[in-house]
Amino acid sequence: MTYDLTLDERKRPRATRVKKSTPISPSSQRARASTSSVAPLIVSSLFILIVAAATLAGRLPPVIIGIYGVVSFVTSLLYWLDKSAARRGAWRMQERSLLFIGLVGGWPGAVVAQRILRHKTKKQSFQLAFWVTAVLNSSVLGWLLTDSGSSFAKRMLE
Repeated sequence: MTYDLTLDERKRPRATRVKKSTPISPSSQRARASTSSVAPLIVSSLFILIVAAATLAGRLPPVIIGIYGVVSFVTSLLYWLDKSAARRGAWRMQERSLLFIGLVGGWPGAVVAQRILRHKTKKQSFQLAFWVTAVLNSSVLGWLLTDSGSSFAKRMLE
């Protein structure tokens, strides 16, 4: 709805030239939401494929992909619990807890949970912090793919 704000004869605010906007149908809203959520899903999928390929190539110990899988599953569960608490008006998880578990390897699961549950996707400050943690985690993994990082990981896991 659009309108012009004017004052009436007694200097009170009044809406004039009111126009009804064309409503956005729920199906077009869903279509727009689904297309905007494709890129993060592609990024997280490519990340998991890179981890799997590096594991198969012997650059990473197999436990690394297991860690990402378990932590991503736990992260998805935490997002579901937080969304459920939000709907009930119950105690919520602190955002820094969600960000921390994403930082330690749960960010691929968080991306999936965010898109499926539509949770924490509109709060820009959270999304910015979330993607910073994803980049930091990916950078550490990138270092683990170097010769020194790979030997460090193997020594730590022995």
